[in-house]
Amino acid sequence: MSKGPFPAPPPPPTPSLVTVPLAAELAILSVALGMVLRIALKPPFRRDLRELPRRWVVLGVVLAVAGLTLGAWIVIRWGSVRHFAVVVALAGMIGAWVRARPQYGMRRGFPPGSLGVGRSVDAIYDRGFYLDQVRSHGPVYKMSQFGRPVVCVYGLRRARTLLATESDALVGASLPYNRALGKGSLRYMANDTHQQERPLFRQAFSAFDLAGSEAFIRRSCRRQLEALVRTSVTLAGGANARPYFARFLLEALSNVFFGLDQDDPRVNRFEALLPVIEIGRMGGSAWRARFDAALVEATLIMEGIARDGAGDTPALSKGTALGTLLALDPQALEDQTRARNLFVAFKLANGDVVGLLDWIFTKLSTHVAWQDNVRREPRANGEPASSQPRDVGARVVLETLRLEQSEFLYRRVLRPLTIDGYTIPAGWLLRVLVQESHRDPEVFAAPDTFDPDRFLQRSFDKSEYAPFGADVHGCMGARLTLFLGRVLAEELCHGFEWTITQDGPLERGTRHRHHWRPSSLRRVVMRERTATPNAAVTDGAKAATCPMTGHP
Repeated sequence: MSKGPFPAPPPPPTPSLVTVPLAAELAILSVALGMVLRIALKPPFRRDLRELPRRWVVLGVVLAVAGLTLGAWIVIRWGSVRHFAVVVALAGMIGAWVRARPQYGMRRGFPPGSLGVGRSVDAIYDRGFYLDQVRSHGPVYKMSQFGRPVVCVYGLRRARTLLATESDALVGASLPYNRALGKGSLRYMANDTHQQERPLFRQAFSAFDLAGSEAFIRRSCRRQLEALVRTSVTLAGGANARPYFARFLLEALSNVFFGLDQDDPRVNRFEALLPVIEIGRMGGSAWRARFDAALVEATLIMEGIARDGAGDTPALSKGTALGTLLALDPQALEDQTRARNLFVAFKLANGDVVGLLDWIFTKLSTHVAWQDNVRREPRANGEPASSQPRDVGARVVLETLRLEQSEFLYRRVLRPLTIDGYTIPAGWLLRVLVQESHRDPEVFAAPDTFDPDRFLQRSFDKSEYAPFGADVHGCMGARLTLFLGRVLAEELCHGFEWTITQDGPLERGTRHRHHWRPSSLRRVVMRERTATPNAAVTDGAKAATCPMTGHP
């Protein structure tokens, strides 16, 4: 062979096992990335992404591209970094698989159930998740919420016993807003502080003069429903009813909390402040500044109402939460804990009860026969006579609460405790499965059936039915909630008829603490009824007459 000016090229390299580890490493990294993306693309995260401001989405895309570019460069050029990334990814996948196994930790006394992050996210949008886990693992099981271990407890008797016997080991699982309320929110106060503040607020909330406010509240309800009639017949496809329920509730609560009527401009100012007080946010300096400023303004407004009430103005001195609070403690509005807790209670009631009103409307729309059942009986008069009143409107509210809105209780575990023989470490969360316990077939016959008459047949104790809490931190506004729900049910059925023209699937926020709610796509056409034969109140008392409808 003749030799040219250049040496002959070397023979092609022989295939070597060196390429196999690289391919395996790339496969491991790809699988790990796929697992992360599979979780990151689940509905709650996709919804969070859609709700983020545009600048954060742009920043996230830039960072993701930069990260992927850097990662690809490292994989290609830096063998040692690549090997380390593979080890971390492999260890992470193995660790995730071990924690996701239902048997994980049972040798240490943990209850069964998966701590997998993917299953945690599934719980947010799978409405049957918690009850399915009860069927699979029993009444005490574990799960995670974005990686944090949670023990779930089914059965109210079991839960109440635990809350009573282990009260020193359990505290409220508070949100960041708790730090803005002096000694904390009534929901999350330490037990000793709660024992000091609870009697004062319980007296304030038990002093609501619901019988005296009933005529005003019913007129407000009818006025909003009549506004819904006018809007729904003019809009193609009907109107969204929830804003009208929210306005009715705002006017009613402004009256019983502060003695204001619907024309007082301070009602509109409260309406503007409510969304600024973002209870569900996870903190941040900008959020805290807005939150504090809103509470400062709310306190100033309450101080103005108190000045207006000087000299025994009836609206403030009798039957309002603010009037009773100031009678018990004239300096209450100067105490940050008390002033802010009063307004936060007003805020929470506006949020929670409007959700209940929306569910009452949904149940009556779905179970049409119960509209006629409500119409057959006269309107009830005055506040509910007991925690489980027997009039038909109240029974509709009680059954709605059983099936919806009363979903869970949360506590944080301070020290290790034992439940049904299982050990629960400190730092875990405790979730009491209230809604699932309200579907216990041993307590409620046909538990998935909407049947308000079950409350005619018997009364249920708090170990069977607890829509307002299961311990001393329970809701203090139970009778107000029942009263307002009953007013809406009666006014809807006695005075109006309606047709659902559009609906959609049930909705929920992107966190485990969020409640399920009817679809925001729902639209309704509302009409006034031409005859209301059962308009009288049950005790024969004559209520005020609305000039527009002639109803009491």
